[in-house]
Amino acid sequence: MQVNLERSFLGKIGLQVGKVFPQFDATVWQVKRRRYCSKQLKALSLVASQLPNDGKTQRPIHLVVTAHHGPDAPNWHIAGGNIGFETYLSAVELLGEENVSLFGARKDEPEISWHSRLLELMAEKKATHLIGQIEIDPNQALNWSWDVLATVFKEHWDGVFIGLMYDSAFEWLRLKTKRVGKIYPRVLYVDICEPITGYVVPGRSEVGPVTMPMSQASVNRIDEYVSGLEKLHQVSFIGALYDYRVELIDALKSDGFDVVVNPHRPDTTLDYLESRTNQPTYLDYMAGLAQSELTINFSLASGGPHEQYKIRVQEASLVGTICLTDDRERTRLFFEPNEYRFFESISSIEKVVESALSEPNQLALDQSAARERAHVLAQADFWGKINDTLEIRRLRTLT
Repeated sequence: MQVNLERSFLGKIGLQVGKVFPQFDATVWQVKRRRYCSKQLKALSLVASQLPNDGKTQRPIHLVVTAHHGPDAPNWHIAGGNIGFETYLSAVELLGEENVSLFGARKDEPEISWHSRLLELMAEKKATHLIGQIEIDPNQALNWSWDVLATVFKEHWDGVFIGLMYDSAFEWLRLKTKRVGKIYPRVLYVDICEPITGYVVPGRSEVGPVTMPMSQASVNRIDEYVSGLEKLHQVSFIGALYDYRVELIDALKSDGFDVVVNPHRPDTTLDYLESRTNQPTYLDYMAGLAQSELTINFSLASGGPHEQYKIRVQEASLVGTICLTDDRERTRLFFEPNEYRFFESISSIEKVVESALSEPNQLALDQSAARERAHVLAQADFWGKINDTLEIRRLRTLT
């Protein structure tokens, strides 16, 4: 009865107090999560007690990869554009199949079920490392319960939890993911898009931005698919048509600037919903990039007014296309100035394009250099930065 009264009380005053104290909702949420995690810890205690907890004993490396979307997803295959698949296969290529295990949750699987199965797999394989996308539960976009597992790990496991992040621009996601690190100190955050060092502990090294994981098998397949394709478009925009992007593209066209939108699609898309419906394959997307001399990348984060390192820069470069970007701080961490082109504003794009196209020989050299660098990044950047940062943090490295 006490709990019910408490919930009723919080529910009645929550909105009013939240207006005066913006952190009130977050504080209430934290209290509820602590109680829930404590309850779940007891429910999982039997399987949790089987987790390896050897302290300083150096058992063989074994990485468990949790599938973000899959392994039953239609694009769970080589060159399918599934980051979870690429994380798994690139790990296998690096560590050997015997040292990597894949875990997948069903879309309708109860939380206690997949938690138990994951812990059983980690116990069976004597896992030293776990990697997963920690902003949502695996294969369940509306659920989040990684703090339950972090609570279990704190009590029963000595390994390293590598937490992938793609949308740290969103405040509510930051609240959730930071909670994981506050519970379990052996978390290494890996943010694809943004710098994240000091995310939970000031000054503590994390990984980000970083090139998305990509297996050599997928790189080879992409190379085969785009080999021999001609450059059909001078300038393209390929991607989701968020409202602000539609406005920017319309502004370009109103000035008489010719930009081809999503040329890899057989239909015409005018808004976000259309651009995300009936999408061609990932290989078709990469072919659309490959057939463009230049492609436009807008770096604005969907969750806030700041820049992100967009994976499209890597993808375009991988197939020999120069990316035009308004990103001041991120792309230069990966590519040399001649391997992409910076534009200050929409009004300056035309001059940047004219300059690039006016020297076709130099453009071809720059495209080749960008492609070469992107291939090196695909092979070494993701796992290399993770390994280096694990060493800095004095956590067990993977290689």
